[in-house]
Amino acid sequence: MKILYDATPLLMRSAGVKNYHHALLSRLLPSLGPQTLRLFPYLPGLAPNRNERSNYAPASTVARLGAVLAANYLRLPLGECAARGADLFHLTHHLMHPPRRIRLTSLIHDPSCLLMPECHTASNVRYFRHFFRCVLPLLSGVIVPSEAVKRDLVERLGASTNPITVIPHGVEERFFSPGPAAPARAAYHLPDQYILTVGSIEPRKNLLTLLEACLLLPESLRRAYPLVIAGAAGWKNASLRRAIEQSRSDGVRAIGYVAPEDLPAVYSQAAVFVFPSLYEGFGLPLLEAMAAGAPLVTSNASAMPEIAGPAALTVDPRSPSELARAIERLLLNRAEAQALAETGRCRARQFTWERTAKLTMAFFERAAGA
Repeated sequence: MKILYDATPLLMRSAGVKNYHHALLSRLLPSLGPQTLRLFPYLPGLAPNRNERSNYAPASTVARLGAVLAANYLRLPLGECAARGADLFHLTHHLMHPPRRIRLTSLIHDPSCLLMPECHTASNVRYFRHFFRCVLPLLSGVIVPSEAVKRDLVERLGASTNPITVIPHGVEERFFSPGPAAPARAAYHLPDQYILTVGSIEPRKNLLTLLEACLLLPESLRRAYPLVIAGAAGWKNASLRRAIEQSRSDGVRAIGYVAPEDLPAVYSQAAVFVFPSLYEGFGLPLLEAMAAGAPLVTSNASAMPEIAGPAALTVDPRSPSELARAIERLLLNRAEAQALAETGRCRARQFTWERTAKLTMAFFERAAGA
């Protein structure tokens, strides 16, 4: 079996989805080799992962993304040429017109572009609508990272149940051994104790509600445990950025993008990790925070209760008061917080990228032989 894998996300500035593809491919490529697994669009191999920019040199990135755009809007046969000799083409939504004479599969990380388009850019919504309408019917199988995504695809969006396979993400081993905190504290000017949230600065992450919730905390807790917001700039965030700036007087700190090698220590030092997102297909920061030993407060929506299980307090993400009560509960009851942290570390051990890779290979074999 020869597989062509769409690695276009590795050419872009991205976080969760890009981390998924890089982590998975770093397990698949060594075992399968470049003759069995090739990377579209004509990528020479797997480069180190960088969330804040492309993993490849600027000239290489521009040339390949330009080729994908030309294939999409000029109908050039990039996919057909790349897929020659392959038995299976594993797509993302970036290629709008995939070849028809080959078995096709894909990953749907989450359908929030369709369920809440107001939280996304117009171009992302347009691409995903086209994918769902024109590409999804052609697929021999679909991977989703959670039962919640599968349920939403079937019950809310009318997708078929037959080709949808749930394969959870994994967590890197380094999150279980965060290492010394001092370098990360110095690099990001972190306080001694803090409330932490991690994610792109964009509407779906629901940070405005989190800011409101923190204002509802007693002043003594706000001063003792300032909110630290870690994450790169996203989109549609002008009002959020203004709110963060106005909240600096209350101790709120936006530290921007955190390098992957520093993330485990940043998680591990958090008094509470809060992830109040409105929708997640999986919620990789939850898993990373659990592995690093942070007690969790998260949303009771989409995949988040499924991933966190008994390791988190779950709340209505649209209720600032409910969110504030959960945060205050863990800040005041450190025994409960420690118990949640220990439960989280044990639960996180169930999610490995090796298992994800093994299940993905089995999925490819079923799809190719269907």
